[in-house]
Amino acid sequence: MDISVIIAQMGKLFLILCLGFALARLELLDLHTKQKLTKILLYVTTPLMMIDAFYDRMKMLDSRQDDASVSVGMLFLYSFAFYLILILLSLLLTAAIRPPKEDHRLYIFMTIFGNVGFMGFPIVQSVYGTEGLFYAAILNSVFNIFVYTFGVVLMGGAGDAVGGSLGRRIKQIPWKKLLLTPAVIGTAVGILIFVCRIPLPGILADTCGTLGDLTSPLAMLVVGANLSGMKLKEVFTNMRMNIYVLLRQIALPLVFWLIISRIVSHPVLTPTLLLMSCMPVANTTALFATEYNGNEKLASQGIFMTTLFSLISFPLIIWICVRT
Repeated sequence: MDISVIIAQMGKLFLILCLGFALARLELLDLHTKQKLTKILLYVTTPLMMIDAFYDRMKMLDSRQDDASVSVGMLFLYSFAFYLILILLSLLLTAAIRPPKEDHRLYIFMTIFGNVGFMGFPIVQSVYGTEGLFYAAILNSVFNIFVYTFGVVLMGGAGDAVGGSLGRRIKQIPWKKLLLTPAVIGTAVGILIFVCRIPLPGILADTCGTLGDLTSPLAMLVVGANLSGMKLKEVFTNMRMNIYVLLRQIALPLVFWLIISRIVSHPVLTPTLLLMSCMPVANTTALFATEYNGNEKLASQGIFMTTLFSLISFPLIIWICVRT
């Protein structure tokens, strides 16, 4: 892993993030525009970027005369292992900071679910190209499975937090919402193309690639715009949140690296999983907190603080892991 390449790419993405912050403060990127850009990202550019990643990976493997169908299955297993490890680490981290009972589940949710889409895809694509993005796309599909099943149950969105039976919770999981999200559909189409070796017309493949390439800059503009709305003084005085951010953005990725590097030994997949473990709290956290009557203010603080601190912790973690 070339740390200089990562720092250079992080610097580029950081400048785009700062531009989004500035545009929002100047009201050139207002709430209405941000919402429209987010929908374009979710419904158009991100699914097309996933399809393009699978298609490019297919062409690469076909040129080498390799058959990677089994590898896709292993990637799903590694992705499930990724989240099982994070669930375990989230329990330990949350126990360490001792949050109020009403916020306990929210801290667990914030620890498990990182921003593997908006921030993860641009960074992995910048560093590892279509191969890294291919792995990240599969990881993101597993993210969607976990967040709309385990995540919904965790936040109390499926049955009573106390009295709801397991069967009732399972029945109330929004399966339609899980299966019909643009990210899942894009990943499913990409996997179908990849496994069945379906050739795409050149103009269609190029269009997917061109629109998919818009995801990185647009996503970072939106992240920067989201940060512009936070009151810095109020956020930085929350000492429990400050301790949580240090543990989540530094201690957790280091422990994760010690575990995953002994399970997976691959020059691109292993560091890609590390990069994904460094991602700040997912924007989905605020949406779930709103929908399921959680602490919206705390969720927003977690997203803001981890995103801001990741600009420092991200290259630091990579540098430490490269040297070990």
